[in-house]
Amino acid sequence: MKIIITGTPGTGKTEIAEELAFETNYQLIDIKEFVNKNNLFNIVENEKEVDIPSLKKQLIPHLKQFKDYIVEGHLACEFKIPADFVIVLRTNPKILKARLQERKYKKEKLNENLEAEMLDYCVQRVESVYGISPLELDTSKRTITECSQEIQSALMQKKIKIDTVNYAHELKLFLRLRK
Repeated sequence: MKIIITGTPGTGKTEIAEELAFETNYQLIDIKEFVNKNNLFNIVENEKEVDIPSLKKQLIPHLKQFKDYIVEGHLACEFKIPADFVIVLRTNPKILKARLQERKYKKEKLNENLEAEMLDYCVQRVESVYGISPLELDTSKRTITECSQEIQSALMQKKIKIDTVNYAHELKLFLRLRK
């Protein structure tokens, strides 16, 4: 089985993918790790930026060696990766904000990621890039193990839906506070 786990930073992708890979014995490919190992960066305005065309060019052939895999990373929604299931992890913006602050995200990057979560960015990208509706899983009140079990259950039952997530109500308040 080929599984993609994506979502905005801070939604729990890495820990949930690690748990799921452990439980299923599937090969885990962490996009961030793959990018760093293969030095897939461009320098833009003195900042490192992932070279997405090069990432795609190298990652997809790399995956062909595995029968079953989990690809994890927020960039997994930016280009089509062969997949049986695409899962977008979601988190309540208030919880997400606390997680990103704990990681010491700068205010601009923090706000950018909160806005992406409230605007369903990753869901919309998956729908556009993959041509399917992803499975959405709200990680806000679930443990890593509960998330992994929920995903495994959904995959076994070939569910087309886990959670319905909509944080649009949070967006109005967020935009008011940014003024």
